[in-house]
Amino acid sequence: MKKRRRLTIGLAALAGLGLLLIVAKRDRGPEVDGQPLEVWVRDLLKTADPGRRAAAQAAVAQLGTNALPWLQLALTHTDPAWKQPLLGAADTLPGLDRGDLLRWVNPYERSEIRAGGAAGLAALGQAAAPAIPDLVESLGDPEHLVYNSALDALRRLGTLPLHTITNRLGQAQGGHRTRMLHVLRQMKSDAAGAAPALVDLIEAKPGSAEADAAAGALEVMGHRAAPSVMRLVASKRYELRVVGFDTLQRLMPAEHGLWDALRGTFQLGGEREAQLLDALNNVWGEPGTDTPTLSAAVLRGSAKARTAGLFLMGEAARPGNAYARNLRKLRDRNLGSGQAALEAALKKLEAAEVSASGQAAGAKRTSE
Repeated sequence: MKKRRRLTIGLAALAGLGLLLIVAKRDRGPEVDGQPLEVWVRDLLKTADPGRRAAAQAAVAQLGTNALPWLQLALTHTDPAWKQPLLGAADTLPGLDRGDLLRWVNPYERSEIRAGGAAGLAALGQAAAPAIPDLVESLGDPEHLVYNSALDALRRLGTLPLHTITNRLGQAQGGHRTRMLHVLRQMKSDAAGAAPALVDLIEAKPGSAEADAAAGALEVMGHRAAPSVMRLVASKRYELRVVGFDTLQRLMPAEHGLWDALRGTFQLGGEREAQLLDALNNVWGEPGTDTPTLSAAVLRGSAKARTAGLFLMGEAARPGNAYARNLRKLRDRNLGSGQAALEAALKKLEAAEVSASGQAAGAKRTSE
């Protein structure tokens, strides 16, 4: 009697499970050549067989934007709430074998489904633009396969994700935010509009992994990010000034002679530092500044930028170097309000040349 009752309970559980499977059947996406989209996109993953990738890309291309609704849904896939309790009860229900139940339930690897959604969006390229907010959220997925697939999809979208990422930077945390910053770094100078938000992050969490990632993104954005970086350079906090000055150097590597000249005197405090900061700010600190070099500031900048550029040229000029040659070329130009700064820079250069000449003569006499 007891055995019959247990058998009845087991059969009832199986019948209930079958009904549940019918009612809760997962949408696996539109079909192409008899296979659902879920199967095709899993062949696009980095872990899949490379030989099947071309066919999968063709299948996604065939669906085009019709694939978008399912791909976006797949990014948030989780197992139904009933599945895990059923698997947990399998060992206690009489007449049920856990292995048989696993075959009935067929629990797909959830992360592969989410990663497949991101891989399918990557295959769509620019047509996946409506899914940008979903992909940005997927950067916070705990599974490497998922967020790496989302990163790949966002990189293929070029600069389109910029606005969404910039708006979300303040809300994201930890690894999620760091991966958003990696996308911005891939955009390079096209992401310069995000520079103020990155500086905000560095100021809020200096020394953190996110701050390091933000500095890494800033340093490849080019001279248009300089006004934001100057906020760090002029900060009252020493650790922020160090980050700012290092980043400024990487933004404009062509001015390496200037950075070498300033390195020994900058960040020491006092009137000297204030003078240098004021000059750097006049050249690169104004919003909308478009001066990639000191020469550009002198030749087409504002009166303040021209004067400051000439002063900084004078700081970097050494006998025979590029800054010295540029100053001499400017001698015959009418620089208006910058004329006094040019004459001061040339006077300083001539004094350096006399000193260098005297040292060379002294060394020659000593050797004789």
